[in-house]
Amino acid sequence: MSQDPSGNDRRADVPGLPAGVGLTALSMAFERCAESRRPDRLFEDRFAVVLTEHVKGTLRMMGTPGGGVAGDTWAFLREFVALRTRFFDDTMLTASLDCPQVVLLGAGMDSRAYRLAWPAGREVYEVDRGDVLRFKDGIAARMGDEPRCGHTQVEADIRGDWPGALRAAGFDPWRPTVWSAEGLLPYLSAAENNHLLSRITAMSANGSRLVADHFDRALELSAEFTEMAEVLCAAGASWRSTLDDPESWLGRHGWTCRTTDPAALGRLAGRELSPLFHPDSTGGGHMWLVSAGR
Repeated sequence: MSQDPSGNDRRADVPGLPAGVGLTALSMAFERCAESRRPDRLFEDRFAVVLTEHVKGTLRMMGTPGGGVAGDTWAFLREFVALRTRFFDDTMLTASLDCPQVVLLGAGMDSRAYRLAWPAGREVYEVDRGDVLRFKDGIAARMGDEPRCGHTQVEADIRGDWPGALRAAGFDPWRPTVWSAEGLLPYLSAAENNHLLSRITAMSANGSRLVADHFDRALELSAEFTEMAEVLCAAGASWRSTLDDPESWLGRHGWTCRTTDPAALGRLAGRELSPLFHPDSTGGGHMWLVSAGR
C-alpha cells in the first residue's frame, strides 16, 4: 500500500470507485497503462499507470477487462485501446491547431489535458458525472502534474442537460471546437446517439471537428465478442447500440466523415494484430474510428 513520507496512506485522498460506465473507464485506463509500459509504446500515459496502481486489485476481483481476464478477445481489446488512443491523440491535436476549444464527452479517466502538448490558449472541457470526475481528481492529485492547457471539468450526465452545463462553464458555441466521443456511443441507444449528435451539431461553429468510435452489428453478433459483452453487462455497462454506416449517419447531421481502419493503423505501427481485427474472422464485423468535420 502506497504511503506518503508522513506514513499516511495516500489512497485515503482518493474517493471511492465510480460504478457502471465509470468502472469501464477504469478498465480502459488499465489497458493504457499496459501500453505505456511497452518499450515500443504508441503513447505514454502516466495518469493511467498511477491509477492502475490504485485500483488493479479491485478490477481483478470484479473480473473486468482490466482485471486480467485471459483470452484472445481481451488481447484484441488491449490492442484496440492502444490504437484508438493514438488515433484520438493525433487527430485531436491536429484539429486543435484550428479549434481553440476541446470537449471530451464522457471523459472518464482520459488524461489528455495532462499529457498532450496542446497549442497555446486551448481550453479542454471534460464532461462526465460528478463521481467520476471527483475520483479522477484524487488520482491527478497523487500524480502531482499540472494540466498542459486550460482545463475545465463539467459535472453533467450525457443523457441530461450537458449543453447547458457546458455553456455555464464558459464554453463558446461560436468558436470552432474539437469534440471527442471516445468509448461512448456504444453505451447509448441509437435514439440517444441521434440526440447527442444533434446537440453537438447545434453547438458546433464552422470548422469544428468530431472524433468518435463505434462498431457495427456484425461485430456485436460475432462469437468472439460474447464474453466481452457479458463481462461489461455484469459491471453495469451494457452495449446499447451499433452503427453500420457512420458516413451516412454523420452526413444526415451535416458532417463530412472519414473512417480509419484500426488494422491499417496497426500495420503502420508494426504491430502483430489479433485475427479479430480482420472482418473475415468476425463475419464481416468492423470497429470504426471516425473523424468528421463541418
